[in-house]
Amino acid sequence: MFRTSKIFKSLAMAIVVAGAALLSAGVAHADKLYLKDGRVLEGKVVREGKGFLYFKVKVGTLESEQIFVESDISKVERDDPKLKTDENIKKDEDAKKTDAKTDEKKHAGATRVCILNFGPPSDWQGSVENMVGREISVAAFKNVVPLLEKAKVDVVIIRVNSGGGLSLEMPRFQDLFEQSYKPKFRTVAWIESAISAAAMSPWTIEEYYFLPQGNMGACTEFNGGNMKASKGMQLEQVLLRMEKASAWGKKDPRIMRSMQIQEPLSVDVDENGEVHWRQDELGQFLLNRKNEVFTINANDAVKFKFAKGIAANRDELVKKMGLQEVEWVAQDATDQIDKSLRDNDAAYKRFNELLEKYQLAIGVANQAPDKERRGIQLGIAKRLLAEIKQKLALNPNFPMFIGLPEDWFQEQEELIKRLAQKP
Repeated sequence: MFRTSKIFKSLAMAIVVAGAALLSAGVAHADKLYLKDGRVLEGKVVREGKGFLYFKVKVGTLESEQIFVESDISKVERDDPKLKTDENIKKDEDAKKTDAKTDEKKHAGATRVCILNFGPPSDWQGSVENMVGREISVAAFKNVVPLLEKAKVDVVIIRVNSGGGLSLEMPRFQDLFEQSYKPKFRTVAWIESAISAAAMSPWTIEEYYFLPQGNMGACTEFNGGNMKASKGMQLEQVLLRMEKASAWGKKDPRIMRSMQIQEPLSVDVDENGEVHWRQDELGQFLLNRKNEVFTINANDAVKFKFAKGIAANRDELVKKMGLQEVEWVAQDATDQIDKSLRDNDAAYKRFNELLEKYQLAIGVANQAPDKERRGIQLGIAKRLLAEIKQKLALNPNFPMFIGLPEDWFQEQEELIKRLAQKP
């Protein structure tokens, strides 16, 4: 579990991967991407969608995958290593006609965009809490995927505002975003505040934007009951998991490592504007000293190319994303996520209220001078305990946020029996 501003917190991190040159029949081939700033990049178009493409940039024998939006691109030249026989030329022409029709149909009209709140935005004015695994539910985000598909959503914006939560939810969110969201939608993270588990859970998302006062990190994991930072094998497992998440999210793993533990972090920016992360204090820009845990703000996130832009509202955001014409869709998915936040918040507050009443009833029963008055209080305690169990049907994580042991319910049932047997 991760300690938060009130109870628990969590973590965050990243990696950029490299590979070998593209080869075909012993000869290297490459697509060319012409950018409006004058650059010409060689590599391979990996994936493209409405208004964007992923391009594996090749520098020598090294490759790194980057995302480019339509407004940045002048043109794309695709290399075709096939022999130009008459048969192949005819096949190519037929394929191009089919692709043109498909592309025209796909790109007709506005880009369809949906926002999902990963935690209540600040304009909810604190009416709902924001813990991962408590108010923020993996199941809720999984359940809206069919609604997003039904609405033919092109882009999903995950708007993050959370102070942390449970470490056990972090890999579940990562797997969901990696396996269900990214293959189907251009998935974007828009950061208001992402601390601990809230920073780590969407770490597999590759495209980041920040609100003007946005922040991300720190991500120290704490053991549930004793509130001490994790050590040994437990810590190593979490560090390893975030290295994997960094690879999925195409981020340098040093970033998250410095968010998780006290590791220095600095960057060099070369003559081409490329950012090189370092796990020391010797780079051109020192971001984190060796005895600190790293947090990044909106300005540094953009300056050092962790994020692609800063946007104060959704209209600014879609412009930063390079989208010209937008249709906001799948409101039912947005509403369902928001309802889940509110329902979980109300259930957790009721859970705590019931728990206080239950403990009061047990206390009074224990002090009752006779069996009759003790029995009345034990009847109240039984009803309250049953309702507490009902709240766990909505979210079984509730006990973890107040440190109840796994066998607590069994202990309470045995306690009620003992008190009932007192003379």
